[in-house]
This record gives sequence, C-alpha cells and structure tokens, in this order.
Amino acid sequence: MRFPDVPDHEGHTTPVLPDGSLARSAELFTRDFVGYQATCSCGWTSRRRSPATPEGAKDAELQWYRHVMPLAAAAPPGWLVVKSDLLCEQIVNLTQERPLAALTLLSHVESWQRTLLDQAVAAARTGGASWAQVGSAMGITKQAAHERFRAEEPS
Repeated sequence: MRFPDVPDHEGHTTPVLPDGSLARSAELFTRDFVGYQATCSCGWTSRRRSPATPEGAKDAELQWYRHVMPLAAAAPPGWLVVKSDLLCEQIVNLTQERPLAALTLLSHVESWQRTLLDQAVAAARTGGASWAQVGSAMGITKQAAHERFRAEEPS
C-alpha cells in the first residue's frame, strides 16, 4: 500500500506467526500464521493484531491507513514540489546572473507568500488541525506555530 506523495511509507499487512512474531518475507508462504498486523516501511507497527481472515487483513490495512493519513494530509502534491524546486533553482541562477532582479522577484514572492501562509494556517485551524499539526507541517514546534500565528486564530 502506498500514497504517491508520502515517500518512505509503504504499508503491509504482515502475517503474525504462532509464536507472536511477525513473518519475514521468506516465511510468508512457508509457515502458518495466526493473524495480521499492520506495518510500515518507516518502522511503525500497529499495536493491534487482527485475525487471520480476509476481514482481518482489511482491518490491518485500515490500521496502516490511519497511520499514514495525517502524513498524506500534510504532504504537498509531488507535481507542485517539482515546480517549487525548479523555481528555487531558477532563482539561484538568477541571483548569480542578475542579483537585483532576483531581489525584486524575491520581494514579490515574500509579499504573497506571507499572505498565503496566513491563509493556510487559518484554513488548517478552521479544519480542526491542532497547533502541533500546524507546527509539524511547517517543521517547527507547536509553541512556535502558536506564537507566530495566534493572531490568525479563527473565531
């Protein structure tokens, strides 16, 4: 299971062996198993074990989706990341070739970036996101996010 915009998070419904351990790939077809447990390539493992039934496999999938959904909600679309990286590269080149033009452009970007950032924080908070989630999405602490954006708190 994968989400294209959430790298390093491939989900698995991993069989649970009779001794309670999780099956490794070599053991998947050679041993009996007693249930399923959701695992992720990031190292996360669900605490919940599901029965060794098709419904149990679906339940383990659901557990992984619950693990990855907050990450997917905060992940920007890959196509937009590519465009952002390209813009950054082009501005670096412009800075070397025409630094005053780069300053003009960056000043313009900064003016609309702050407005968009305020709008995105307000929309996230209105949508129920906690300050911890806002901070995590921005790569800062919840306290830093709250201090920086508390004036934008929705009514």
